[in-house]
Amino acid sequence: MKRRTAWILVAGVAAVAVGAAAVGGLALALRGRGAGWSANNYLYLDLQGEISEEPPSSDLGTIFERQPPSLRTLVESLERAADDPRVSAAVLRVSILPDSGWATVQELRDAVGRFRRSGKPAYAHLEFCGNKEYYLASGCDKIYAIPSALIELTGLRSEVSFFKGTLDKVGIQAQFEGVGKYKNAPNQFTETGFTEPHREQMDALLDSLYGQFVSAIAQGRRRTPEDIRAAIDAGPYDGSSALRAGLVDELVYQDQLDTRLKGASRLTPGRYVKGSRGFGLDSRPKIALVYVVGDIIPGRSQGSPLGGGFAGSDTVAEALKDAREDGAIRAVILRVDSPGGSGTASEVIWREVGLARQKKPVVVSMGDVAASGGYYVGMGSDAIVAEPGTITGSIGVFGGKFSLHGLYDKIGISKEILLRGRRADLFSTYRPWSDDERVRMRELMESFYRDFVTKVAQGRHRSYEDIDALAQGRVWTGAEAQRNGLVDRLGGFAVALDLAKEKAKIGKG
Repeated sequence: MKRRTAWILVAGVAAVAVGAAAVGGLALALRGRGAGWSANNYLYLDLQGEISEEPPSSDLGTIFERQPPSLRTLVESLERAADDPRVSAAVLRVSILPDSGWATVQELRDAVGRFRRSGKPAYAHLEFCGNKEYYLASGCDKIYAIPSALIELTGLRSEVSFFKGTLDKVGIQAQFEGVGKYKNAPNQFTETGFTEPHREQMDALLDSLYGQFVSAIAQGRRRTPEDIRAAIDAGPYDGSSALRAGLVDELVYQDQLDTRLKGASRLTPGRYVKGSRGFGLDSRPKIALVYVVGDIIPGRSQGSPLGGGFAGSDTVAEALKDAREDGAIRAVILRVDSPGGSGTASEVIWREVGLARQKKPVVVSMGDVAASGGYYVGMGSDAIVAEPGTITGSIGVFGGKFSLHGLYDKIGISKEILLRGRRADLFSTYRPWSDDERVRMRELMESFYRDFVTKVAQGRHRSYEDIDALAQGRVWTGAEAQRNGLVDRLGGFAVALDLAKEKAKIGKG
């Protein structure tokens, strides 16, 4: 593997960031050596729980290693270990990853593949895992499991709840207007089941993801796709039945696996990466990494007490502006993991991407989801990179409100509303929209949709009619989006980095 030549700076614009970081300051060197480590080590990735997109938002996160580390740290540890003669193997203890999407596990699996191509083995060890986790494990040379392991390899499903019946019972009326026959986000509140376009879209997503799932496992286990489909239909498995089915290679406990590594010391990703970087200055070309993680909102980025967070347009725009004005930065990677949000906030970020692009290349790297506003922010970039399992597209718009008048009547609440202006109570929850108000709301939605499609067409160098046919609020996997011309290349951050270096004419040295 070639050593990375471009320097990566993290602009603090992730969902939990405290503000836009100054992207041109001091940084850790990439050429550190990790003094004090033995000559015989293995990299140990303990994968369970939430794998976050963004790095720690405070200095404490660099002192105490987060478990599991961020996606970027996990991938970087595998990349560094591939070239490190002191690291002989990688062990992945793969457990439940409840919040990780397909793109996250694909990016990790890709990194494992690059590690293996260095000639070093990677082993997976299973105790309890589901479909995504087994998919990740199948990218290793060997899969081990404890005898009582539970491997829930059962196939993929899409389960959507519809709340219209409940809302009707309690007197709540959902009122939404939107453009795009596949823009189905409000359907959970306005329908009692799938509409035909909604079902069509969900079936297509499942077909694409299931095809990727089966193909990758078949390749990793050296089996035919038909064999894997049969194995999935026969699941779930315990350790013994998984061994008989050829889904694992051997039943061993962790201590037995440690013994087979012949006394090698365990290195964890966070401390290994930090120690490998060192503390010197680096004079190589710089590439800024800017995060858009979480729902897109106006103002500052912020965390959420319920988990996740929000990407604030002011925070992201400031970081892009800093990167644009810093002469030492040669290119920008915009890392997007967002289902969308505010249309106006998305446009603020889109504008700043366009301004940055006038001075240096901007490449978008998509995570698990980059749809609706998540697609909007990056559609004007030089190139878009997505994993095959990324959920993207959703080029459409909707808006609306809930009328609670029926609920208020049931629980004895009454209101009196005084107005100055004919539509001052347009968004009051005390009454539904009139026909005239619905028409006006739809006019606004149609205007935004036309502008959205026009901007996509300009960014993708296609006609309005071409993009309109692909838009309509439809969601695509990254693989489908690339075939349709909405994405340029398939892959993770490593592919985006190589593309940014190529466009910035950063050499291989």
